[in-house]
Amino acid sequence: MRANIIFHSVSGNLFLIASSIRDALKEDGIDARLYRIEDSDLHLLAAERNDVNEYYEDIFALPLAKNEKLLSADIIMLGIPSVMGMPSAEMKAFLDGTLPLYEDKSLEGKYFYPFATSSISYKDALDAIESVENWAHLMGLISVDYPPYTHKDGTMMPNRPGEAMEIAARRLASTVKSIRL
Repeated sequence: MRANIIFHSVSGNLFLIASSIRDALKEDGIDARLYRIEDSDLHLLAAERNDVNEYYEDIFALPLAKNEKLLSADIIMLGIPSVMGMPSAEMKAFLDGTLPLYEDKSLEGKYFYPFATSSISYKDALDAIESVENWAHLMGLISVDYPPYTHKDGTMMPNRPGEAMEIAARRLASTVKSIRL
């Protein structure tokens, strides 16, 4: 079973969450891989903000997400930064680029799991997840039966994911391991 974890991270929190999920999945024998969403402005923020710069090189070293990465996965996991209850513009652009996969129904029957961060509120992150779940439904994806993980960032300094995220990742991995493809 292969899980491709695709995320857009600015402050590094989604990178940390995605990494925790990947590590927990790997511990359960699942082939889990990380891919980043293209963000042509991230280097500008990294030069200005220490919290962005902290994980910039680690994020930038990851391969870019492409439609092929959706096709090669049994489980597609999306890490979404919420911007006013919607996915970031970069995530939205990535999803918009999947129209050919919608037209030929090539993702139908694959599994899907979203997770999100927000600097505003947990509700804001859940709203962004809901919009991406609408995309997943249109694509014919099957939701993993585990609650979406949300994380509230700090507005000035990031509130880094911690032990609660690691516990959630292990529980998610256990749920994923029980899926029969």
